[in-house]
Amino acid sequence: MFICGFALAADTKVAVFDMQKALDDSDAGKSAVENMKKEYQELQKEIDAKSLELKKMQDEINAQSAILSDDAKQAKMDEYQKKLKELQRIIKDANDEFKKKEQTLVAKIAGELRDVVEKMGKDLGYSIIFEKREAGVLYNSDAADITKLVVERYNKEWNKKKK
Repeated sequence: MFICGFALAADTKVAVFDMQKALDDSDAGKSAVENMKKEYQELQKEIDAKSLELKKMQDEINAQSAILSDDAKQAKMDEYQKKLKELQRIIKDANDEFKKKEQTLVAKIAGELRDVVEKMGKDLGYSIIFEKREAGVLYNSDAADITKLVVERYNKEWNKKKK
């Protein structure tokens, strides 16, 4: 049997912080999500319009199939394929761009949250602050979780910078 443990001094203050919850609950995180949704909706309108155009082309090709010459039919199919590839490229590029933008925003906000956690740790005399999910914390009392305090302090700082 393998037993691992460590002892902490009686005056050691320990806390946990949930980065994902802070990202979700912070004003900056909510604002980033809202902005990304707006951008996505604008792009979705463009994609929907191009999809509708492709559907109309497909319907036209099907409707005229019997009366078009083989060359004319092939020309329309080539044009359809070209527009389909263009739409697929737009969708892929947009997905890549959104993923990159999300990673950049998350990294920025997470860095700012880490700064707040570090400052709070010093100000409030914590010896150790664990990231709840990364550290593999299986249990912590609500009193040990400072996520809400961090989010409140971060929101104050973020909203001051925003003005």
